[in-house]
Amino acid sequence: MREKNSILKNVDWWLVGLYFALALMGWMSVYAAVYNPEHSSIFDMGERYGKQALWIGTSVILIFIILLIDMKFFTSFAYVIYGATLLLLVAVLVMGKEVAGSKSWIQVGSFALQPSEFAKFATNLALAKYLSSIQINLKDVKQVIRSGVIIFAPSVFIFLQNDTGSALVYFSFILVLYREGFSGNFLVFGFLLALLFILTLL
Repeated sequence: MREKNSILKNVDWWLVGLYFALALMGWMSVYAAVYNPEHSSIFDMGERYGKQALWIGTSVILIFIILLIDMKFFTSFAYVIYGATLLLLVAVLVMGKEVAGSKSWIQVGSFALQPSEFAKFATNLALAKYLSSIQINLKDVKQVIRSGVIIFAPSVFIFLQNDTGSALVYFSFILVLYREGFSGNFLVFGFLLALLFILTLL
């Protein structure tokens, strides 16, 4: 009982409140955007807002499960979770459902799963596991390349799914590397390349 109390005590409740506020606003936005007078209940599972309510409820359950799981589980199985997610991304290319020109969904009954969203968590976990290893020095080119492979391997599969927007999100993981001593010159160089690309389009 004391351990559970300590877990709840260490929770950032402001962050939790912000999460639920954003989830509620998103839910209301979906309800307003696709409102169906014949199915006016916001919990109607036949409509998108009903399914959204189910996912919000599921996320609450998952939050409590994750809080109760020992941290050592995530450090021990980080690479396993990452590998399983990569396999899911490959599976999408084979059996995925195309939505709005992007083949990035796996249909499970009346619900659709987007593995690229799970891949963000798995990539974060695997990168944290690697960077927490002993004697990590990002001035070593080999270690930088390994970190880059962890970050960009999922984005390559996501790009092949024609989901460029989600693939570009993985570039933000590079910012994590600067805390570990990665040279800021690469960030400046990347910014200049992006600026040059935008100016070329203009």
